[in-house]
Amino acid sequence: MLPGPRVLVLDGDYPTSLTIAGELSADLEATIVGAGTSRYSRLPRSRYCDVAVTIPPPDDPDYLDALWAVLEATRPQLVLPVGYESAAALESVRDELPDSTAVCLPDPDAFETAADKAATMAMAERLGIDVPTDYSSLVETLDAEGRERGALEALEFPLFCKARREAGGGHETTARVVDPARFWEVYDRLQSASPTGEVLVQESIDGSSVTYGCGLFCRNGEIELRMAHEELRSVPRRGGSGTHLRLRRDPALEAAASDLLRELEWDGVALVECKRRASGELVLMEINPKFWASYALASAHGYRFASRLVATTLGLEDRLPDRPLETTGEMTFPLRELYYYARNREAERLLECVRAVARPGVPWNVDRSDLRAWLTPPAALLEGLPTGIAEAGRSGDSEVVAFTRR
Repeated sequence: MLPGPRVLVLDGDYPTSLTIAGELSADLEATIVGAGTSRYSRLPRSRYCDVAVTIPPPDDPDYLDALWAVLEATRPQLVLPVGYESAAALESVRDELPDSTAVCLPDPDAFETAADKAATMAMAERLGIDVPTDYSSLVETLDAEGRERGALEALEFPLFCKARREAGGGHETTARVVDPARFWEVYDRLQSASPTGEVLVQESIDGSSVTYGCGLFCRNGEIELRMAHEELRSVPRRGGSGTHLRLRRDPALEAAASDLLRELEWDGVALVECKRRASGELVLMEINPKFWASYALASAHGYRFASRLVATTLGLEDRLPDRPLETTGEMTFPLRELYYYARNREAERLLECVRAVARPGVPWNVDRSDLRAWLTPPAALLEGLPTGIAEAGRSGDSEVVAFTRR
């Protein structure tokens, strides 16, 4: 049997990287080169990681130099970013990648449109897709005039604020504001977290607390794989990452998501997120130009976006197993829920959080055969531990040195 592809999976601190590594190992017998920011990162500790390397985070000035060193030493056939920041970094140097290493990313202009939420909304309006009413220009005017008392009377609360551009790195860049007295406090906090300092202020779509998502894999704008879900519970509670999700056939959502990515002539994966008004009308929230945090739901039910991306890019479609695409299914994300509780104990109730994710008959996203990796605390809890150590994965051959800060 021919050997499987050698794939460098980035962003090994993210739980999604574990799902992707396990999927590629099972479907394509891939050799996984797993990159984390320290030996304590999740992916380097996974049973699915054959070669573990450490490199700085994408916002580090040495990131690209370290990534280049990994590519030269490990010679992967494909490099796969999981998070936004690593995808953006690769976009900036895609033409400089070695000929032997492939990457599946959208055109830079398409990526820029998806990363810029204002540009995304403008494109959606041209396509006839409903978007939230925008108050950003009015708020900028009020801000420039000195935030006088009573100036916010022109706005209709509640409002939803979000950084104009993707930030990555786990930053909370969205917030729903109910009380006008707290508006400027929230606005300033999001402005500090925004990569450009720009904050969009929009109407809050309050028909339902549920967020609807459609994940897609496209090649040159053609839809290769598509799956819709509904996010029943999330952290933070509005506009965050899901902790309880279920599959949902949603023709209107799937059609809108497909129209958006065809318009962009998209290459790669993306998640289109929407809300619904009380009338049931679909309203676009954003396009996430990357693998999404709840990707495990898709992978567990046959929608193997990562395997399809790797196989299609490398011409290995005939090696993909024939998996049925399930139309029903749920999943909870207990570690994400409990980490959120640990950071917000004054506002959250432990019993409620446990009940939300410990649902009879609903599986967890945690791979019990890979607990050493899954139970690794988030990187934020391990700050200050030494970095710069590479270790072997399941293959046991220590062939790689660390690629990190000097």
